[in-house]
Amino acid sequence: MKRFLTLLAFVLVFTTLACGPKVYTAPNAASATAAHSVIAIIPPVVNITGRKKDDPEALKAAAKADVFTFQQEMYSWLLRRKQQGRIRGLEILDPLTTNAKLEQAGYTPDSRLLTPKELADVLGVDAVITSTFNTTKPMSEGAAVALGVLFGTWGATNQTTANLSLHDPNEGMLWNYDWVASGTFSSSEALVDGLMRNASKRMPYVIR
Repeated sequence: MKRFLTLLAFVLVFTTLACGPKVYTAPNAASATAAHSVIAIIPPVVNITGRKKDDPEALKAAAKADVFTFQQEMYSWLLRRKQQGRIRGLEILDPLTTNAKLEQAGYTPDSRLLTPKELADVLGVDAVITSTFNTTKPMSEGAAVALGVLFGTWGATNQTTANLSLHDPNEGMLWNYDWVASGTFSSSEALVDGLMRNASKRMPYVIR
């Protein structure tokens, strides 16, 4: 029995570690981010696996609907933390301004032709946050409407992988966070909140 409990404890620890986030922080991240005053959140890349019976074009439409929802949720999360004094004095470019400037430069979620440095230059910011979300079901109301279904038809379980990166136009990538989550995320807000709560433990700008 003792050997069984020991083995079970080992398996649980191993599983926890295996599912833990992967974080990269550049050696110069602290000094580089200290000089930042304005950052922007780039519309993320969103992929929805969906179900076998779902039309591929409908899945693409749903993913496109989730793009701006995730971007807005990340912006709102950072803005709330800033208001709470948990993020140092930093301006976060609002998504409407970000997307308008990107569109004027010919950059859209369908044609991502600019590098992180070029994105920062176009937006006139000190750094940009890029992200990728891979999920097994739509997470926003707009995405569900695009597929013509209700959330409940997917069931409660959802698996999502999310990757966040912070890029300085001169210093390159300063920070990267890779997260895998399985759970009952009922909305894009719940998913982004879970992601950002975990990521903020190691994220530059956040006051710990």
